[in-house]
Amino acid sequence: MHRSILRFTRTLLLPLLAVGLILTGCDSSGSNGDDPGNTPGDDPGDDPSAFAYPSTTYGEQTVVNLLAFDLGVRASNASDNDAATFDALYTGNADDRTIRAVPAQNISTEGQSVYGDIATGVNLADLTSDDVLIRSDQLEEPDSPNAGSLVNTDELLGFYFQEAGANDVGPATSNGFVLNQFAEKMLLGTPIYGKGAAILSDFADDGAVSSGDAAEQWDAAFGYFGFPRALEPFLDYANGEEGLASGNALDVDDNGSVDLRSEYVHTWASYAIERSAAAANTDGPSPDFARDAFSALVDGREAIENGEDPSAQAETALDAWEEVVAVNVIHYINSMKSNLEGVSGTLEGPQGDSSGDVGEDAWGEAKAFAWNLQFYSDQLSESQLQTLHDRIGNDPPYGDLTADDYTEDLNQANQLLQEAYGFSDDNVAAW
Repeated sequence: MHRSILRFTRTLLLPLLAVGLILTGCDSSGSNGDDPGNTPGDDPGDDPSAFAYPSTTYGEQTVVNLLAFDLGVRASNASDNDAATFDALYTGNADDRTIRAVPAQNISTEGQSVYGDIATGVNLADLTSDDVLIRSDQLEEPDSPNAGSLVNTDELLGFYFQEAGANDVGPATSNGFVLNQFAEKMLLGTPIYGKGAAILSDFADDGAVSSGDAAEQWDAAFGYFGFPRALEPFLDYANGEEGLASGNALDVDDNGSVDLRSEYVHTWASYAIERSAAAANTDGPSPDFARDAFSALVDGREAIENGEDPSAQAETALDAWEEVVAVNVIHYINSMKSNLEGVSGTLEGPQGDSSGDVGEDAWGEAKAFAWNLQFYSDQLSESQLQTLHDRIGNDPPYGDLTADDYTEDLNQANQLLQEAYGFSDDNVAAW
C-alpha cells in the first residue's frame, strides 16, 4: 500500500516524548490483569504481573498527551487564560504547573500533581512536524497567520494561542474555527499520532528501529497511543458510557491513587474504545480497535524482550490506530450531516450563541482529524487526502453552499474513507 510522502522520517523518531492515555486492565491472554499478590501500596513496577504492559518508561509521552488536553480546555475559555500561560504549556515551561486532568477528573494522583512530577522540559512546539498542512493556503485571514500561503501545525497553533490568550478571540474565529478543537486535535496529529505511527512503521517495515534501544522506542509508541497498562477493567461496550465502564481513571493496583502513566485512558486510546463500542452495537462487523491495538502492543513488547521480530504486532497496532483516525473524520462528518437534516437553502452562520447550522465544533474536529491523516497513512494517497479536504472545506461554508450541496460533499468524503478502509455501511452509519 502507498505510505504517505508526508510521513515522518526516521530521524524524527529519536527525540521521543510524552503521552500516557487512560485505559487499564487486561493481559495478552485476555484476563483482567488482577494479581492477588499485589497488595495496596505496592509499586506496580515491582510486580509486572499486576499489569499486562511491563513498563512505565514513557513519562514524556504521557506529558505530551496531558498538555494537549490542557491546551484544548484552556482555548475553549480564552478569557481566563493569558498568552503567557499558553506559551508556557506549549513551549516547555510547564514543569511547575498543575496537571489539568487531575482536578478536572477529581482523582487522587499522589506524587503527580504538576507536569514536572512525570517528566520535565516537554516542549510541544519543538515536537511538531514542519510539514505544511494540506490546503492550508486556502485558509482565510481570520483563521491563518499567513492567509494564502501554506502553513504548518506550529505556525497555526502559535497563531491560535495568540488569538485566544492575547487577543481574547474565542471560542471561535469569525469564520467558525473553534479554537479549542484545533488546539487539542491538531496536537493529536503532530506530535502524538505522527511520532507514534513513525515508530511503529519502522518496526513494521524492518522489525526494528534504525537506532536507539528497541524496547524504549516501543514504549514511546505505547505512551503516545495513551493506553493504561491494563485494559479490560475499563471496558464496557454494552452498557458503559462511550465504551468505558466507569470513566477514564481507575486505581487498578488498589494503592489509593491513580498513576497517570498506568491507570488513565488518554485521548487516542479513549477514541479507540468509543469507536469500538459503537461498532459492537451494530448488526455489521465489529472491529475492536482498542483490544487489537492494546494486545498487539503488549505482544510486540514481549517479542522484543525475547529477541523476536515484532513487525506483525507493529503493523496490527498501526493499522488500528490509522483506522481510528479515519473513523473520527467519519464520526464528525456524521455529526454535521445530522445538524443539516431539515435545513433548507443557503447555510447561515451563528446566530447569537448558536454554532450555525453546520455545527462548528463538529466541522473543526472533522477538519483537524483529516489533517492528522497526512502524518501517516497506509491507505490514502496524497491525492485522496486533497480530495477529503476539498469536500470538508476550508471553513464552515456559510453563505456559500446550500444544505443539500454540502451534505452531498460530506457524503462523498465519507464514501472515500469507507472504500479506502473497507468499513461496513452499518458501522459508518453508527459512527
